[in-house]
Amino acid sequence: MLASEGRHEEAIALLQRQLAESPRNADLLAALGRSYAALGQVGSAIEAFDSYLKVRPEDLDARNRQAQLLLKSGLMDRYLETQARLVAMQPSADRITRLLELFRLQGRVDDEIAMLKTYAERDMLEVHQLERLGAILAQRGNWREAQRWLEVADKKAPADASFGRLLLLETLIQGGEQDRIRERTQAWLVAWRSSFLAGKLIVRLSQAGQSDLAYGLALKQMDLRPDDTFDLVGLLAVKGYPDLAREVLVAWAERATRPSGEQLHEFVQGSAWLGDFGGPFTKLLQAVGGDSDAAGQGRLAEELAGSFGTPALAAIRPLLSNEALMTQPLFAAKLSLSEGNREMARWFLDQIDPAQLSPERLSEWLLLLHQVQPEAEAFGRLSMLWSEGRLPAELLPHLADEAAKFDQIAMHDLIWDAIRQSAAAGPGR
Repeated sequence: MLASEGRHEEAIALLQRQLAESPRNADLLAALGRSYAALGQVGSAIEAFDSYLKVRPEDLDARNRQAQLLLKSGLMDRYLETQARLVAMQPSADRITRLLELFRLQGRVDDEIAMLKTYAERDMLEVHQLERLGAILAQRGNWREAQRWLEVADKKAPADASFGRLLLLETLIQGGEQDRIRERTQAWLVAWRSSFLAGKLIVRLSQAGQSDLAYGLALKQMDLRPDDTFDLVGLLAVKGYPDLAREVLVAWAERATRPSGEQLHEFVQGSAWLGDFGGPFTKLLQAVGGDSDAAGQGRLAEELAGSFGTPALAAIRPLLSNEALMTQPLFAAKLSLSEGNREMARWFLDQIDPAQLSPERLSEWLLLLHQVQPEAEAFGRLSMLWSEGRLPAELLPHLADEAAKFDQIAMHDLIWDAIRQSAAAGPGR
């Protein structure tokens, strides 16, 4: 009654007289602790709860109350010990997580490890906690035990998780478990479908001197995500593994049956970056000797010449059929001109409709036109295309300049009138 009325000092005096006769009376000790706490006498309250908990050690509410008093008094070690006992008495995911975070914040790594091991054995840890245990053990050089718990995390983790699995790879490398490495990394690739993460695995295996495993993993990734092959090649080259990058390129060339123009471009560019003329040259030989389509042969030849320069043209010329050259007439004209055959170059240019060319290709076409034809004939060709409405708008200013050069002033003015009208009509014209 005294306590309920806030008369705690009187209550304490009465309780102490009664405790002198019954020092182990749990109800009296609990009431004494509550009154001391109400007066802000934290130390005395803690002592009272200490005595109470000796009598009733299983009272969770009393331990929680004492834990708060310990925290308020700054007795962090005793507070953490009390929290650890509370978790042990009534473990739950929330309690475990909260105490682990406190151990980590206080830098009490040994206590954290002990607690992690305890609840890992009882299968009560979440994936990130198992990964934390594995990371600490690995950092301390305990690779075998780290692998044990990271294997558990690997089984529990979502399919797209990577942090713990990359740690697990480190433990497997340290243990020299090649079969396990091959099994797990290939399974991860299938689950991840990520060229970035695949690259991390392949580079790490290369760093560890596991070239065969790295190459096998690269082939697996190529099967899963063929469009990412050239990104992987670039990564390997940047990380200092050009030999493996070349092997991947060769493997791609051997597997690619009907590569797209963009893939051929990437292949030749990657080969040029690695200084490998033989790779694309061999691919061209395969294309010529196999059932590759003419367009593919022509595109590959053009890419090879563009990346490796004029000397490559002489090497590839005997391999190219007229059918293949006809699929890339602009390249064929350039090739013929490099051989000194202006008439053949002119013939190939005549097969091209400039209206179908991209702006970049259009510039190449115009340059070649002036190289293979006298100025007057080139002007005549452009004029004819204009009169037929087949000259791309990008070339109208050039034709106007040519008209002025040949004293075709009326034509010059007509062209500029057309340009101004088109500009006034806007981009939708």
